[in-house]
Amino acid sequence: MTSRFEGVAIIGVGLLGASLGLALKKNDPSLSITGVGRTLASLEIARRRGAVDQITLDVREGVARSRLVVIATPTSSVIPTLDLVLAAAPPDAVILDVASTKEAICAHAQRVCGLPRRFVGCHPMAGSELYGPENGTAELYSGSVCLVEKDAALDRDAREEVCALWESAGARVADMDVRIHDAILARTSHAPHVTAAALALVAGEYGVPAEMVGNGFRDTTRIAESRAELWRDICLENRWALAETLSSLQEWLHRFEAYLTASDGPGLEQFFRDGAAARARVVKQ
Repeated sequence: MTSRFEGVAIIGVGLLGASLGLALKKNDPSLSITGVGRTLASLEIARRRGAVDQITLDVREGVARSRLVVIATPTSSVIPTLDLVLAAAPPDAVILDVASTKEAICAHAQRVCGLPRRFVGCHPMAGSELYGPENGTAELYSGSVCLVEKDAALDRDAREEVCALWESAGARVADMDVRIHDAILARTSHAPHVTAAALALVAGEYGVPAEMVGNGFRDTTRIAESRAELWRDICLENRWALAETLSSLQEWLHRFEAYLTASDGPGLEQFFRDGAAARARVVKQ
């Protein structure tokens, strides 16, 4: 699939960008990929690892001859980066992003992109608490799901190429309605990161010794080690949906607390039963 592109630019060579570059190069070693970033140190790591071939700090220079542009920057930088790309990339370039919030980004693209739109919003549901190009792997997306924007205004060929790109990286593509995406992700991704950090803080302030930490705590709080500035930006970009989700979460915790203080065994048991049933509906559907 990738050979149809004369050149690729990946803007942001962190975990997601570097991993996509490695996956593309694995499928087509002859593909020329330009890495664009903010620091030469990260770009040099990405180049040494084979994720990109040439590097630059200049977005305009990096995309000038690229037929595919991947914006893998922090969420807060996607919109200004898209504006730079649109001004410098070839008019027939296919552009996509990998941010985990979508509504504001895609709404901006609808305003500034020509029709049919060749910017396609994407959200690969893959990642790790690790970050940086040094942790990139060609297999990061293998077996994952990538949500791809579905909209009548999109250029059909551009969307098909984007879907084929993710499939070539090993992901299964699923259609995404950006209007509901952020509300769902607030519940299934963003709030879990908040609660993982909160649980870690509760244990940390009590001074829990390592030999008394069980697997449940390790599994639940693993993502608390994720990059702080990344999750700061995600939470701010999706603050209204996340605030609504946290309010709902607090209501459930208050309900549980009421059962607990009242020594209401049946209420506690039903709480756990309802939670198990809800998880089964969400995860196993």
